[in-house]
Amino acid sequence: MKLKIVLFTLSLFTTLGTLQAQDLHYTLYNMSPLTLNPALTGAYEGTARVGGIYRSQWSSFLARDLFGTPSAYVDAPILRGFRKRDWVGVGMVAVNDVSGSPSSRTTSQLYAISYHLAMNGSGSTMLTLGVQAGGVTRFLGDQYVTETSIRNNGMDNDIQEETKKYTDINAGLLLRSAIGEGAGFEIGASFQHINQPEYAFGGGDAKKPMRINIHGRYENQLTEKWSISPTFLYASTGGASQIVLQGWGGYQFNPDVKFNFGAGYRFGRDIQPLLGLDLKETIRFAASYDVNTSPLNTATNGGGGFEVAAWYIFKIYKKPSVKPAILCPQF
Repeated sequence: MKLKIVLFTLSLFTTLGTLQAQDLHYTLYNMSPLTLNPALTGAYEGTARVGGIYRSQWSSFLARDLFGTPSAYVDAPILRGFRKRDWVGVGMVAVNDVSGSPSSRTTSQLYAISYHLAMNGSGSTMLTLGVQAGGVTRFLGDQYVTETSIRNNGMDNDIQEETKKYTDINAGLLLRSAIGEGAGFEIGASFQHINQPEYAFGGGDAKKPMRINIHGRYENQLTEKWSISPTFLYASTGGASQIVLQGWGGYQFNPDVKFNFGAGYRFGRDIQPLLGLDLKETIRFAASYDVNTSPLNTATNGGGGFEVAAWYIFKIYKKPSVKPAILCPQF
């Protein structure tokens, strides 16, 4: 079984190329805003947002969770900007990406700040600049080495656990606008690993290539009950790229419950059934499953990645200050 896992892993990296082997890729990318674009930090209506997402890759085929990526984040619009309708957002995201073995993983903690600039007097169009930086640690453990040594006719190279630490710097832009009653769009671009840090083990000088994400979303409340929200993501790094198109539909059961559903397609890779639920405009749940359509389909029988995600938006309303009025009756 171990040999099967190792051979599958080597085939996987060869097939998927640089993008998926080196960087995060979430199917529910809009549910992980701080890994998608730092300009999304604080880009919502509310007091604070707490969320998380978990991805499990090929666990049904491997019978073990060898490829799992949980992450959690918190962000908030904390300060008014230089003008009345501007504001500043801050946030933090933590990621633990396991790749092929529990002892082969990458952990990161990234901190973000964003400035939201109103482009008109009503604040219906906003331009945001976000920056993000933090520390990343890569671990290469004994278990990974043992599984790799199986492919080398059982010869163990006696390599001990290694770690590699580096600083990661990201930046992004975001344009959001309301274009009518119940309709609006956003389009953004983020530039990750701007500093191109050295990330190789064993003192190597290999640099992590910069990644570019271009993403967009359109929302339209068609009727009192029905809504649509098509989205897209283009990502490119190190000569590899991916394109994802998704179409979401929504049905409002009552003022507090909205059911979301849809499908997506990662070109040349997988088909993505999508489900979601909104509660009281403060809680959002989503889930997806990648049905593999790549050359790996022969080995995985169509199995792919499963994701679950959720966020909660706190809304604390300021109590109005009412000046007392003294009534003086006239006689």
